[in-house]
Amino acid sequence: MTRRMRLFIEELLKIVHEARERKILFAIEAKPKEPKEGNMIIPTSHVSILIAKKINEEFNEKVMGITIDYGHELMYSVEPGYTVYLAHIFDVPLLSIHLNSAKTHSNDEDRIIGTGDVWQLIDFLYATIDTGFEGCYILDQFPYRMDPIKALTLSKEFFVNIMRKVLELYRYREEFEKIRERNDQADTLNFLKKIIL
Repeated sequence: MTRRMRLFIEELLKIVHEARERKILFAIEAKPKEPKEGNMIIPTSHVSILIAKKINEEFNEKVMGITIDYGHELMYSVEPGYTVYLAHIFDVPLLSIHLNSAKTHSNDEDRIIGTGDVWQLIDFLYATIDTGFEGCYILDQFPYRMDPIKALTLSKEFFVNIMRKVLELYRYREEFEKIRERNDQADTLNFLKKIIL
């Protein structure tokens, strides 16, 4: 693995150099596994943050960022919102977000966004707004279980409806954060239910 990682970073430096010459920001995306390939070189977004940080330090500027695939985050059972904040804290640009859903420890199922833990999705989208994300939210689905037009239509509808509620929640951010600081789950949920449910 060490040899593969070194080779990967060496080749990334070449790619990023070319991207930089063309004034293009380059992003990498983590993926825990692929059915035919097994484990991947960048298994988690936390690793992609470290790699992007190392590349940016080599160039002494922000030339590389990451893409977070929401479904991939769910595959390896992390809090996707935490990953957004982590990239922000380590000053690694979050350039785009791929929207889909997946089950924990599953293959990359590309399910309809919003069909899993809605609270986790709300937390994730809230984190993107809270950190000033300016990139694109991209539907990244291969809906092999159902009609693709219906699947993508539902994903767009679910995303828009959930994002509306997240934006409404963010309007009351100061009040919400004060309530959260009290560490009273019932008070937090009572506040959230007025907006979300």
